[in-house]
Amino acid sequence: MPVTQYYPIGSITMPSSWIAFMAGFLVTYLFIRLYFGKVHAERIGDLFFYIVIIWKVSVIATDFTMVMKNPLSILYFHGGKFGWILGVVVASVLLLRQVYKQKWKRIDKWSLLLALICWQAVYQIVMTFLNEGNLVVKIATILLFVAVFVLSWWCQQKNVNTVSELAGVLLAVHFLVSAIQGNLVNTAFVTTIFIGLFMWAVEKFSAQPISGKEEVK
Repeated sequence: MPVTQYYPIGSITMPSSWIAFMAGFLVTYLFIRLYFGKVHAERIGDLFFYIVIIWKVSVIATDFTMVMKNPLSILYFHGGKFGWILGVVVASVLLLRQVYKQKWKRIDKWSLLLALICWQAVYQIVMTFLNEGNLVVKIATILLFVAVFVLSWWCQQKNVNTVSELAGVLLAVHFLVSAIQGNLVNTAFVTTIFIGLFMWAVEKFSAQPISGKEEVK
C-alpha cells in the first residue's frame, strides 16, 4: 500500500511505513522466538539490525553535505530507497556467510523463510489499516498475504516443498498484490525480489537436500 498517512509519535512525525515495519519486526521476532526458539529469534534480530543500521548510516552517502553541516541529522534521516536496498544486500551477504560456514539444516532455513514472510505479511496488513485506499484492494492484500504465510507454515509442518519454492510463491503473490494496488515498482516488492533470490542462495549454500520430502530435521 502506498503511504498516505503520517503519525506523530513524541516529537517525531513518522510515515505509516515506519510503523508497519516496526510492527512487522516485533510480531516476527515474537513468532520466531515462541515457535523456533531463542537462537533463531536472535538471528532474525541481527538481520533486521544490520538492515536498519546500514539504511540509517547510508544517509552519509546519499546526503553527505547535510550530514557534514548537521551531524545529528543522521538520527532523523536515512538513505532512502538506496540505503534500504544497500542494507538488505549487505545483511544478506553477511547471513549467507553464516549459512555457508554452518551448513544450515532444515529448521534453520525454514525459520528464516517464515520470518521473512511473516514480516512482509504483517507489514502489508498494517499498511492497509494505516493508509487510505480502496476497500476491495485492502481485503485482497490481507487475504493473499495471510494465505501465503499459512501455506508456508503448512509446508514446513508437512515437510513438503523447499524454501526457494515457497519464496517463489511469495514473489508471485506480491507481484499480484502490487498489480492490484496499481504500484508495481515499489520498495516492498523490490525487497520481496531480493528475498526470493536470497532464499534460493540459502538453499544452495546450505548444501542440504533440495527436495522438500527428502529434508530431515
